[in-house]
Amino acid sequence: FYPDRARPCSCADQSASLLQLGAMFGWLKEKASIGVEATTGAVQERMDTAKGGKKLVDEGGPPAKAALLAKSAANDAVVSDKEASKLMSLSAERLKSAAKKLREAAGMPDVEGIQGKEKFASLADSFEERATAYTKAVSLLTVDLQGPVFSDVETDALRVVLAQEGY
Repeated sequence: FYPDRARPCSCADQSASLLQLGAMFGWLKEKASIGVEATTGAVQERMDTAKGGKKLVDEGGPPAKAALLAKSAANDAVVSDKEASKLMSLSAERLKSAAKKLREAAGMPDVEGIQGKEKFASLADSFEERATAYTKAVSLLTVDLQGPVFSDVETDALRVVLAQEGY
């Protein structure tokens, strides 16, 4: 008898509930099995890739290490180049904004305690000149550099080289 039910539970109700419960557990077991197989396959694939990287370094020797380090340096340079271009654009914007504010302040009456105001106009000129140089430099760098592509095996091989080199 179930106290939360108005009537006692029949054997048929219990059997149906047990069948549903069994079906649910069977479904969960099947899904867990598929998940374990997929995970096992992914782990094995990852291990094979790592072994391939180690083999590439071991069998390729110094030429393989040099090539991997060159590819890595090239990709680092590409990242730095993109950052430099963004920084030049940002600097140009800030220099233009500062020059405008310097010119506005230079045209206002002098205030006791503010020093160097007489240099605001010449500072604005130099800021605008630098902003123009940055803008021209950025306009010359219209094509993004592309670094070399690493395969998964090469990525693991680079990790091996970096570990061996103490990075």
